[in-house]
Amino acid sequence: MYNGKIFTVVLWVVLGINYGLNFSTWLNYLAVLLLVIHLLEFIFFFKTIKGSDDNLIKAFFQTLIFGILYIGPIKKEQNK
Repeated sequence: MYNGKIFTVVLWVVLGINYGLNFSTWLNYLAVLLLVIHLLEFIFFFKTIKGSDDNLIKAFFQTLIFGILYIGPIKKEQNK
């Protein structure tokens, strides 16, 4: 796992802890915004994701967590 994915996992952990302990409402809004953006990425890049080697459920969760960090390498692999 490289630095971008590590940072993303740490960000989701912090947002999850914030959701559980309710430190900041703004961080909860940020988490919802990120989920919506990643859901839109999944919809927008569906054909690219469907053409990957991963099954669709795994690809969906990878996209929700990592977004373009997951989709980028798939696009590069398909463009070869």
